[in-house]
Amino acid sequence: MLETVIKAIDDLLSVIDHYQIKNVNPQVYDLQSLKEILNANNEISLREKLTIYQALFPPHGGLSDIHYWHNDFEIRKQVNELISNSNKIISNYLLDR
Repeated sequence: MLETVIKAIDDLLSVIDHYQIKNVNPQVYDLQSLKEILNANNEISLREKLTIYQALFPPHGGLSDIHYWHNDFEIRKQVNELISNSNKIISNYLLDR
């Protein structure tokens, strides 16, 4: 499970960097911190998971608001599916689903 979450974080950070998605700098920092914790195999309490979840997915302006626009529908669809799938994996882990 941890490998899947780490891969989702890597994929999401890669998309944000490659497509220069703006306005998610605090979430990028939190994703990198979460990845370091997971790589160190440190145990995360439920409270810490919820705190990280709230930082990554606030009501407005978080990872759930990331959408990539490109004139080519197929590229736009692939990138947005990758973003959506990564967000889902990360949020499910943080919410113990």
